[in-house]
Amino acid sequence: MQSPAQAKLCPLCGQPSKFDDLTEFYYCNHCDQFVQWLPDSYALMMSGPPGAGKTPSLHYWCDFYLRNNRPVVLLAFDDSPSNLRGPLGMYTNGKLAEYEMSGLATLVDCYGSMAGVTSQEKYALKNRADLNELSLLITDLLNERAKLGSPKVFMDSATPLFTYKDPQLVVQFLTTMAVKIKAKGGAFIIAVTSGTINEEVSKRLETLVDLSVELRILEVDGHKKRQMRIAKARGQRVYEDWVPIYIGNKAISIDVGDDPAKYERLKKALRGTTA
Repeated sequence: MQSPAQAKLCPLCGQPSKFDDLTEFYYCNHCDQFVQWLPDSYALMMSGPPGAGKTPSLHYWCDFYLRNNRPVVLLAFDDSPSNLRGPLGMYTNGKLAEYEMSGLATLVDCYGSMAGVTSQEKYALKNRADLNELSLLITDLLNERAKLGSPKVFMDSATPLFTYKDPQLVVQFLTTMAVKIKAKGGAFIIAVTSGTINEEVSKRLETLVDLSVELRILEVDGHKKRQMRIAKARGQRVYEDWVPIYIGNKAISIDVGDDPAKYERLKKALRGTTA
């Protein structure tokens, strides 16, 4: 193992990497890895077990798009927006309130109705299992936010919908939403907890997206190691390798080694997802 005392430069931007003692990972917080290679318009599904890093990955992506003046709509199904603002604010370097005031960032409470709590959010579902209500809300926000740029709609996560509704109806709903969002030149990013829906539904869900990203977490020598891979990339050969990934409180970094050709291969797979 390389000593953390030794300098290591990021192969993408050439800036010094930092060393995380807990994960024993050299990570870069100078360049936007992975997400910068995605096209403006796409549908993506991110799957993985609890703790694999789905939510912080989405928060990192939100920050990237907000910094680049892309409106973000975050559909909060797994937690209330009030609880998400703290960790999301860390990725946005304290600018989340500013983004919300300008209309660039919109957090939708899809969680409170299940908990039986009256939402204090400007945008909230009365019944999170009502797909018609959800469709109308997304459509209204999409039309409004599209005036600001290419809208990015994040659903964290779609798993509760499969619990309360017929899975086939949910897949049909997500397909319709993906078409609407991409028609506005935007992106639809869906998180799903792996193992919570049956294989047939999962395969159908994969057919509606341009890109499918899988996350996993392993225990190696007493350390938790996170990895990601591209399970599907429309129009391109699938990038099948599991890539080490660092998911911190403020940065996310991948490591495919020092060979620039490997980064180019990953970049090509991601950029080829435009439908």
